[in-house]
Amino acid sequence: MESSLLELSKNLRTFIDYSNLDELTPWEEWISSTVDKIETRCWEKKGCAQKECPAHKNECGRCWLIAGTLCGGETEGLFAKKYKSCLKCKVYQNAVYKNPITELQENILVLIHSLKTKSIDLKDANSQIKVLSGMLPICSSCKKIRDDKGYWQQIEGYISKHSEAEFSHGICPSCTAILYPGLPE
Repeated sequence: MESSLLELSKNLRTFIDYSNLDELTPWEEWISSTVDKIETRCWEKKGCAQKECPAHKNECGRCWLIAGTLCGGETEGLFAKKYKSCLKCKVYQNAVYKNPITELQENILVLIHSLKTKSIDLKDANSQIKVLSGMLPICSSCKKIRDDKGYWQQIEGYISKHSEAEFSHGICPSCTAILYPGLPE
C-alpha cells in the first residue's frame, strides 16, 4: 500500500510539472506519460463498433475523460456534462473501483483534466472578448470619435468595430420634443 501511495505521489508531481510546462500540450500526452494505460476498453467491453466515437481505439483507455463519446447511441457532449453518466457505467466502475489507490488516482486525473479543460475554455472565451479601454477623444458637438489614425468617425461605427456591441436607433423623449414638438408622448 505504501509503495502505491509513493507511486501516486510521484505521478501527481509529474502531472503538476507537465501541466505547468505548456498550455498546448494535449491532455492525452501528459496523462499517458504519467500513469499506466487502462486495460479495460469501453468499445471492447460493450461490443461497440462505432468507429467515429472519439473513445474508439483511444490509447489512454479513459473514455470518461473524452468529450463527445457516443455512449448509448448519441453524442455525450462536454466532459463536465457527461462525467456523471460515466460514474454509473460498468466500464468506469470496473476500471476505477479496483482499490482505494486506483480510485484516488483516477479522481485526481479527473480533477486535473477538469481544471485543464476549464482553463482552455476560459482562454478561448477571453480571446473572444473585445474590450474598449483608455481615453477616447470625442467631439463635443457631433459626438464623433477620433481613432488611432486621426480620423473622425461616428461613435456607433467606432464602438462596433472595437467591441461586440451592436446598435439600434431610436429617439429619446427630450429629442422627440425638440424634433417633433406637436407629437403627443
